[in-house]
Amino acid sequence: MKTSPTAEPTDYLQPASGGRFTEDSLLLARFLPEELDGRAADFGAGCGVVGLEALALGRLKGVKELFFVEAQAIFQSCLALNVERAAQRAGDRRPDAPALRILEADWRALRPASFSGRLDLLAANPPYFPADASGPTRANRLGFRHETLGSLADLTLAAARLLAPGGRLCLSWPRRRLSVLTTAAAVAGLTAARFHLPPRAGATLILAEYVRPGR
Repeated sequence: MKTSPTAEPTDYLQPASGGRFTEDSLLLARFLPEELDGRAADFGAGCGVVGLEALALGRLKGVKELFFVEAQAIFQSCLALNVERAAQRAGDRRPDAPALRILEADWRALRPASFSGRLDLLAANPPYFPADASGPTRANRLGFRHETLGSLADLTLAAARLLAPGGRLCLSWPRRRLSVLTTAAAVAGLTAARFHLPPRAGATLILAEYVRPGR
C-alpha cells in the first residue's frame, strides 16, 4: 500500500488515496478528557489519528489500555505503523504510557470480553451521512463518509453495551443532524454530559460527550 505523510499536526501515515483524515479527527482528539482511569477505545480508528493525537497532546492520562478498532483493510498498514511509532515515542516520554492495541474487527460485533472488560471511554469520528445519501467518490461508498458499515444508532447501542457505568462516549457529528444524535443516544439510554462548538468548525460540527448511567 502506498502511504503519504500528513503535514498536520504530527506525521501520521495514511492511505495515498481514499479515507483521508480531516480536521474533525484533530478536534475530537482535543475534546477527549485530560485524565481517565481504565480502558479507552477509538472506534472506526482509520489511521489511528484520534487516539494517537490525544496521547500526543498529553490527554488521557491514567489510561492503561488504548484500543484502535478498525475493520477496513485499506487502513491496517498505516494504522499499525502509526501505533508502533507512537508507542516508541510514548515509551520514551512517559513511563506510565498505556498499552496500545489494534483490533481488526467490526465494532458492531464486539462484546466487553473483546477488551478483557468494559470500556471507560469510547471515542468515534463516525460516518456522517446515511448509506443511501449521494456522494461524489468511491471512498464515500466504502464507509469513510457514509453509514455503510454501521449507523450512528449502531454506535450508540455499542457504547451502551461496552461502556462501564459512568463510562463516556465522545464523538464528532454534523450540527444539522443533531436531532439524529439526540434520538440515537436516548434510545441507547445514554445521558448528555458535554457539548462543544469548535471555533471555525462550530457552524457545521458539534463535539458531544454522553455518559452511560449507573455506578
